[in-house]
Amino acid sequence: MPRSCLLAISGMVVAFAGWQPSLAHAGPPLLADDPHTVGPGVVQPIFAVSTFVQGDDTLLRGPTADLTIGLVDSLDAIVVASLANRHNVSGDPEWTFGGLFVVGVKWEFLRRDHGSLAFSPALVLDTQDAREPAGLLPVQGELTVGAGKAAIGFDVGYIVVRSDAHEWFAALYANWAATARFNLLGEVWVLSFGSTGAADLDTVIATDVGASLGIDFGIVGNELRLLASFGTGLVSVGAPRVDLRAYLGTQHTFGARRERWRGAR
Repeated sequence: MPRSCLLAISGMVVAFAGWQPSLAHAGPPLLADDPHTVGPGVVQPIFAVSTFVQGDDTLLRGPTADLTIGLVDSLDAIVVASLANRHNVSGDPEWTFGGLFVVGVKWEFLRRDHGSLAFSPALVLDTQDAREPAGLLPVQGELTVGAGKAAIGFDVGYIVVRSDAHEWFAALYANWAATARFNLLGEVWVLSFGSTGAADLDTVIATDVGASLGIDFGIVGNELRLLASFGTGLVSVGAPRVDLRAYLGTQHTFGARRERWRGAR
């Protein structure tokens, strides 16, 4: 499963200023990220575009450059830079343009033969409000099943910002190695946006529940892979239902990535 975490979401969560609830998380090509590090000396860039449509709002992210560098066996450094453009048919102006910059690490602190856990803190900067960076605190976990040809996992995190806004997300995912080069991915995700009222009581403004399907295909062995996913909202409370979440990118690997299970790279 693609491991780069943003949100990206690899898992990186990125807040888009002025959009409530904002798009959260980018762990290509799903929202959920897995807990695996790439291994020392490995450099793994991803170049992608994505979109998120909800009601009158459309968020276009891209081009996105998502870079993972393996520092030691259990620790990666992650840098993500992306344009983030929002279109609101009823807004004034209709288009707003900005960018997102994410720096973080992934620490795979527990590793066993059939599973692992990781902590992936990150700092997210939005060019439209650079004075209020967001802190991302996600935990990922995964177990292999089906004689090592499949995996199930989770990604749960919280976003902390300096203002009274906050977000949390949760996702359950599955990854099946259908062939030696083709992985089929699926997930169910929850995104929630809230604020702290005058009485310092947390108030949930909106919650979205959705699902995504994706593919991870080796174009040139394991060195060049195609990542794609398509998803939609199942139900939304306090906001219009999510119409579309889509992702398309390529992942390049320089160096020998440490294998996790038969479907991993």
